[in-house]
Amino acid sequence: MRVLLTGAFGNIGESALLAMVEHGHRVTCLDIKTPHTEKVYHELAVQFDFDVCWGDVRDLGVVRSAVEGVDVVAHLAAIIPPRSDIDPELTRAVNVGGTENLLEAAIEMGTQPKFIYASSVATYGHQPPRGPPKTADDPQVATDVYTETKIASEKLVCESGLPWTVLRFGVVPAIRVDWINNEVDKTMFMIPLDQRVEFVHTRDVGLAVARAVTAPTEGKVLLIGGGERCRMSYREFIRATFEVMGIGELPEEAFLVPKSDEEYYHTNWMDTRKAQELLQFQTRTFDDYLEDLEKSLGLRRHIMRLLRPLARRRVLAASPFPFL
Repeated sequence: MRVLLTGAFGNIGESALLAMVEHGHRVTCLDIKTPHTEKVYHELAVQFDFDVCWGDVRDLGVVRSAVEGVDVVAHLAAIIPPRSDIDPELTRAVNVGGTENLLEAAIEMGTQPKFIYASSVATYGHQPPRGPPKTADDPQVATDVYTETKIASEKLVCESGLPWTVLRFGVVPAIRVDWINNEVDKTMFMIPLDQRVEFVHTRDVGLAVARAVTAPTEGKVLLIGGGERCRMSYREFIRATFEVMGIGELPEEAFLVPKSDEEYYHTNWMDTRKAQELLQFQTRTFDDYLEDLEKSLGLRRHIMRLLRPLARRRVLAASPFPFL
């Protein structure tokens, strides 16, 4: 199958590209050119055969050229938090406007390509840690510009007349992490420690996207999480992740203690049974991710351990809560 993959050199995009190539699909990657995406592109291009189209989904001309002749569009490109909160106008232009451009270009071809749209568990709104796992039929609630644009884009896709599939992803942390050079996102401290988290390995998400190319998923909304063995609290998630990074456990006082349901974050456990039945993508556990993360960090992990007091102060400086 000939597939257009947007956002191909991001966290999930890279995983989807690797899985699609392994499945024998001919992939055209559409992404904007940045130092990060160029680095990922060059690393992958020496090992795998795929095409690349550098450009912005906001540019209809670029999109038309990239879509031409494809059988499937897998649309992953989006502005996500925290950048979406900083620049709402850009977020709407990319997330909604970019989706509109891809749909318009795909419809113009007249060949009815399958359209796979990447959405999020965040579209269910604030999620206190109670009740059953979320299902595809549960109501969506926009609570910020990111969820607003995801919900709006889902609606556009489902009403497009194209054969469509919506994949709502759970918590998909990146393997490529650089806490030494990257700015610390204060959002991590705004998530209550008892928040429900359904982890899913980025490679498993990529596998789900790749298998959705040919699987009978048309007209379905599928939840992409790691399954029961990957359900945990945010406390468990953050403690294990920071231990592997060499920073160690952070004080609980640095995190939000919610006073109402509206202060809970946008994650929860998910009913992934239908998605797993169709796509057979759940192959890795949280422990597998921690092992992959450790390998990815390499020497930086040992440097972080040597500089642990300084690294901890740098991370904790992003917390808006007094804890000392």
